[in-house]
Amino acid sequence: MGKKSKGKKRARKTVLLGKLLALLPASCILLYPLYLAAQLDSVEEDYVNPALPGAFEGLRLAFVSDIHYGALLGEDRVRALVRRVNAWQPDVILLGGDYGEDSDGALAFWRLRPGFQAKICVAATVGNHDRTLPESNLEKIKEAMRANDVIPLVNDAIVLDRQGQTLALTSTDDFYNGCPDLPRIAALCARADFTVFFPHNPDILAEMDDLPGGPFYQLALCGHTHGGQVALFGHALHSSSQYGDRYLSGWYRENGTDILVSNGVGTSMLPVRLGARPQIHLLTLRSRKAPLLRE
Repeated sequence: MGKKSKGKKRARKTVLLGKLLALLPASCILLYPLYLAAQLDSVEEDYVNPALPGAFEGLRLAFVSDIHYGALLGEDRVRALVRRVNAWQPDVILLGGDYGEDSDGALAFWRLRPGFQAKICVAATVGNHDRTLPESNLEKIKEAMRANDVIPLVNDAIVLDRQGQTLALTSTDDFYNGCPDLPRIAALCARADFTVFFPHNPDILAEMDDLPGGPFYQLALCGHTHGGQVALFGHALHSSSQYGDRYLSGWYRENGTDILVSNGVGTSMLPVRLGARPQIHLLTLRSRKAPLLRE
């Protein structure tokens, strides 16, 4: 038996184990890795960058990644997630991909009509799990996004204009399973005063060294790693990144840009987490730190 056949057999067994574990009561704290995977932290913080145009001061941006709707995360948790995000009343929602366990699962997620709502727009990219089937399925997923009033940004960008100042939102196709086109989106964002890049997989950020002119963005928001999903002492037990723990979780500074890697919402393969709490993010964009209030 070849290596690929053995790998597929192991993957099938892991998926079956994951489905069986999902039947256990995640509300029981004694089953801590299952319990933790069913939690969700709301991370709210100011993001300060002097390059931010004044017209976008105070813009509230929600970022959600790696929902993984399916056998390990059901409709009830999707509805609860959407309620929490919408309660923030954000100006912009960015969705970072991996909506289902595979391409069909991603379509099933959008057919739930989850109902994300933002004052300006909701935009979404795709992840490796969304891109497990051919290009035709990608077009179906993008159509389903549009049917939910969500703007698909897959090798594409939109530019927000306020008082003559501009902020671009952009993403590529998935780094592993898709066909990312960095030169295209760099060109689309070239005239923007500030760019938020939200690729699913942070590994694509290492490609900036080969891009003429270097990074075209000031802020990158990524998912994919799940914070390691099972991480001990800040190291992933099994990394989904080709760079190991380089983009594990949290904030990084690289090539003069700021990077936030989210632990995401759901899980992959097994419904367990350890050392990597599920999370969603609300960033309030600022050009400078707010002054401390005196009592």
